Amino acid sequence: MENGTPQRGRGGPARVTKTPDGRTVQSFRSHPIYGFDKIKEKVMTELNCPQLDLTALDTSEKKFNAQSRLFVGNLPRDIPYEELKEMFAKYGELGQVYFNKDGAYAFINFDYKANAEKAKNELQGKMVRNRPMKIRYASVTTGVRIKNLTPYVSNELLHKSFSVFGEIESCRVIVDDRGKTTGDGVVVFCDKKGATIALKKCQEECYFLTSSLRPVIVEPLEAGDEEEGNPENSMHKNNDYRNERKDGPRFADRNSFEFEYGMRWKRLYEMYKEKKMLLESDLQAEMEQLEARFALVRHEHETEKLRRELMAREAEAMQMGRYRQSSNYQDRYMGGSQENRYSDYHGSARPNERYQQPPPNSSEDRYSQAPPTERYPPSTPEERYPQARSNEYSQQGGGVKREPATEEFDMKRTRY
Repeated sequence: MENGTPQRGRGGPARVTKTPDGRTVQSFRSHPIYGFDKIKEKVMTELNCPQLDLTALDTSEKKFNAQSRLFVGNLPRDIPYEELKEMFAKYGELGQVYFNKDGAYAFINFDYKANAEKAKNELQGKMVRNRPMKIRYASVTTGVRIKNLTPYVSNELLHKSFSVFGEIESCRVIVDDRGKTTGDGVVVFCDKKGATIALKKCQEECYFLTSSLRPVIVEPLEAGDEEEGNPENSMHKNNDYRNERKDGPRFADRNSFEFEYGMRWKRLYEMYKEKKMLLESDLQAEMEQLEARFALVRHEHETEKLRRELMAREAEAMQMGRYRQSSNYQDRYMGGSQENRYSDYHGSARPNERYQQPPPNSSEDRYSQAPPTERYPPSTPEERYPQARSNEYSQQGGGVKREPATEEFDMKRTRY
């Protein structure tokens, strides 16, 4: 089939397109859930090829990113929108500013994280109409956590694989203190639409990033601020706070009830740790077994594919052999080609040559070309078969052959 010819397939019409590296790919343009599936088409035409030596990512901070977005709480409901913007505008360029008067909170997006950090440190706890402001970094709602990654997935490959869902703000593969990947990654999109599409698409289908049949597991990014922590000025200083803080840090005596209950907590934590390690060990064994099965199934699949290709080639060779044998038989027993056989049978190379003789010019030429006896066959049985009649008379015992009458012969000559 030529490039661009539409076909009918599952889920709707399909088309064949050519990739930049010259590969021909068939992709289905219609999806039963998403309709016009541009994402799958882009993956199959642009990404489904060897991904080697990828270009390094640009790690510079993007303007108005999710990391430079502040949450401002405990605001007075009667504060004007312009006054709120003017209060934060002196620390840097502002992007989107959302103020909810009913909830008494606001989201303010700065151009860079350094300016957001400066505004947060200087305005934290500031009294605005007898109400202290509470400022912290806003939760990232446009991010997803990627799990079940192979050790050969880099930041660049992860970024390229998930850029089909939307513009990416930041992307990284999580590693431990020795630089070994943990199998997890974090992708933060510029808008929430990209995160939603990536989450839904990868949950409903199997998305592989490498040759290994380990699909990525995409989950929403849990909201958490590991950099800021829990500062003292963000604590709610109520009765529970005072009761909890009335005793400071201390070591318990070995014979006290505090020591006994403390040891129970430790044993419970050790039990949790052992069960977690046992579960991780069982999970690792199941993963290794699945990898071994995959290697075996892949080997069988490749063997079956080679066997089918070999059978197809053998069938083609047998068909070619039968064709050659048929050609040799025609050349040997049937006088070569069809044109030569026709010439031998009819006396001319082509059928039309027998009818291309020039007609005689006159009636004299028409009757002067040959004597009547040659141009016309005998009319009587004796004239047609003279030799047979002679033999018949000889076999009857002395029969004498009779010559035709001279008058009859002269009359025939006169007639013609």
